[in-house]
Amino acid sequence: MFGLFLSLMMGCVDKATPKDSAATADSSEPVEELVSFDTCSFRIGENICNIESVDQNADVFNLYSYHGRPIVIDLSTMWCPVCQRAAPYAEQFMTDWADYDLLWVTILIEDESGSDVDAAELARWALEHNIEDSLVVKGSRDMIDLEGLKGFPATGWPTFVFIDEELLIFHGVGGWSEEYVDQKLTEMLALGPE
Repeated sequence: MFGLFLSLMMGCVDKATPKDSAATADSSEPVEELVSFDTCSFRIGENICNIESVDQNADVFNLYSYHGRPIVIDLSTMWCPVCQRAAPYAEQFMTDWADYDLLWVTILIEDESGSDVDAAELARWALEHNIEDSLVVKGSRDMIDLEGLKGFPATGWPTFVFIDEELLIFHGVGGWSEEYVDQKLTEMLALGPE
């Protein structure tokens, strides 16, 4: 589980009790799922469960529609100073790993006051951190589950989740280190682009 990795890195620790429910959002527009799995979870080595929400452009976000691309998910909160320091690197990593078609997705779990984020806050986060090509997605506490069955087993912010092209969770870590993220991307993408 992610807990083993969380002590290795520095991040914003959250002592609130997470909710235990599925990581999907209501959507008024149906999104065609390109893949499906018999089982899924939020545990390392397993296929990640789909996430549906909205992004900073008010577009529908469907994680499974990015099947075939390596993905980094950055679980952050707006009140976390370490999350704010890490946020501008989203664009840099997408540029550095463009040959692999890397997608960086920041999921904002809470706003500055610890409440759910709204559309204006998603757009503001993207603007403040010069995010243009990566995605900023609406999240909530409902996306957290310490067992990793119905949500991410995150206990601090930021938490990074590395997902390979087949939507398998390769690695997860709490805290921020540019070098560590680069190292894990190198490991995950060791075979090179196809």
